[in-house]
Amino acid sequence: MSLRPGRLLALGLLPVLACSSSGGSSYPYPTPTGGGGTGIMTTPSGTVVVAFLTPPTPADGATVPANSDVPVSVTVDIGQGGTDFVDTSSVKVAVTAAGGNSASAAGQLVAAGADVFTGAVSLGNLTPGSYTLTVTAASSSHTTGQASINLIVDDGPVVTVSSPTPGGHYSGSLTVEFTCDFGAIGPDASSPNPSATVGGLPVQNLAPDTSANVPANSYRGTVDFTSYSPPLQGLQLLDIKATNAKGVITEVTVVFDIDTSGPTIVKTSPVPGEVVGGLLTIEASISDESGVLDASVIAIISDQNTPVYELPLVPLGQGVYGALFDTANLTRCQEPPATSLCLVYPTISFRASDTLGNQTVLGYDFSIDNIAPVSDLDPPQLRQVRLGPSGYECSLLFDPLSVNRDVGDMPNDGCMVPQVFDLRARIEDDGNRAVGLKVVPIAGIDPDQTAVYILSDTSQPLVVDSNGDGSCDQINPLLVPTTDPPTMTNQVLKIRLAGIPPAGSANFDGLLDSTTLPANAPCTLKGTASAPPKVLCTFQQPTIALGYLDDAPAIWSVEPYDPTVRCLGNQFDALANNIPEGWACIAVSSTDMAGNKGVSAPMRVYIKYDDPGGFCAAPPAGAGPPPTCTGTFVANPDPTMPGATTVGPCSTLKFPGGEYYCPPGAC
Repeated sequence: MSLRPGRLLALGLLPVLACSSSGGSSYPYPTPTGGGGTGIMTTPSGTVVVAFLTPPTPADGATVPANSDVPVSVTVDIGQGGTDFVDTSSVKVAVTAAGGNSASAAGQLVAAGADVFTGAVSLGNLTPGSYTLTVTAASSSHTTGQASINLIVDDGPVVTVSSPTPGGHYSGSLTVEFTCDFGAIGPDASSPNPSATVGGLPVQNLAPDTSANVPANSYRGTVDFTSYSPPLQGLQLLDIKATNAKGVITEVTVVFDIDTSGPTIVKTSPVPGEVVGGLLTIEASISDESGVLDASVIAIISDQNTPVYELPLVPLGQGVYGALFDTANLTRCQEPPATSLCLVYPTISFRASDTLGNQTVLGYDFSIDNIAPVSDLDPPQLRQVRLGPSGYECSLLFDPLSVNRDVGDMPNDGCMVPQVFDLRARIEDDGNRAVGLKVVPIAGIDPDQTAVYILSDTSQPLVVDSNGDGSCDQINPLLVPTTDPPTMTNQVLKIRLAGIPPAGSANFDGLLDSTTLPANAPCTLKGTASAPPKVLCTFQQPTIALGYLDDAPAIWSVEPYDPTVRCLGNQFDALANNIPEGWACIAVSSTDMAGNKGVSAPMRVYIKYDDPGGFCAAPPAGAGPPPTCTGTFVANPDPTMPGATTVGPCSTLKFPGGEYYCPPGAC
């Protein structure tokens, strides 16, 4: 086997051939002399010869772009028939500025064949000018050689883009504006003007801009996004290329966004279908990458009298826009028994534009409830309706609050009551009406604002008309509510009521009912049950606790409630609460979750602690007539002074007679 000098290191065989002299020094380049092993070593010979390939790569005096990688190819060998070997790891390239001493850029060349070494040197951000590119190499005996050529580094034309801006947002069309300075070298004769593309297609009408007051070497063109097929949208790339007379190309790219969508509108309030009333907060979270135009953010609500309520929504922080709106500005639904038209499902439309003019509109229905709950301490009797084997059946008549039999049962208006008696009311929220309406949207009863009021000083009204429309609408504001036993004549006892979960059934034992069903009854048959229904709890109470829409409780009672003993709530103790014997006025005030407040018709009872004379006995002869318990309140023009009340009639809502009760979802 024969090995050519100059490539031994490249084959990795040098360590195998190393040996030591008798003096203990090591030579990495042995040449045995023979002659019986005298140990005499011959020093490697030859010089390192570095030469650029023909034609040179790169060419001597070539112009190369800044920020580019310059390819380099050379041959490296041991000349003059020498016996030395090239150290392959020593072949390096360096670029030095003219007149400089230190390398501005450097690289490593690697063996690519017989004596050929190739690689590249990265110029990085070298400033334009003259440079020397030098390749150096060393032998195994540290003899060096080199070869050099001259280079001119050219950073090409200087391109500065003013439009579009990086990351900018645009809509419809775009004006491309930039400057291109070719310097003293000048442009390439074959392409004297720069090129620009968007979406792979040339910018339209790109030409030098010779307008007044623009920088020299300015260029201007347009991009109509809709002229592309399909139209441009989303992230796009503007690619500008310019070539100077030396062939050096400058390429500048700008990424921008074509925004054809309006702002995103989320987390709106009221939400679709939400039941609202009174003072309403209208809000929405609105965002857009191009920026939201604050002045464009509005909410529009339709109405019968004013077709469009346009509400500017102001920034509240963190992308939320909002405003307050009083639903009383809309066509107000009048309390029953009025039959005028009402708004039930108005439409709200949120609108917002971004800074580019793209608009988003989001519209939907919500629900209006500005009708107060109906509260009744002495409601009329009912019949329950159910679907039996042969059709719809009617139950026996029943009082939803009492069995009307025992002392201590829930009294009726005008009754005499003992010290302790049941105290409960039928309360249901009401809503706006409309012909053809299948489901009445209601806000629901607010349990924290539902209470019964008991007044022993019957010389003053308990419920009053506060706005002069003839309807009782609130508890007398001159009275001071107290949860402790009253000790002053201007105090009124206030006791919270709790809703009783719907349960049980009325009596469908038709054999016990000898009355004829009314002609307009929704049922044609008497009940077919063979026995009365099971009682709700251990002492005598109605066998049913009414519910209404979505199983909301319709019976409200003094607390506590438990399903086995106090299944319709607790009783009221007049003596324990310092309510004296004699006439007392009792009324309920209830507010729904939309803020609509209503009061019941007062119930007048005559309290006699120890001898009521049976259930709902007549008051004693000297008791006098039942008190009025209603009146009118007139506010004082001076808000620091109390108003005045006068005793007199005002109307109150009650549940109508002749009603039929059908549990939710039953018929």
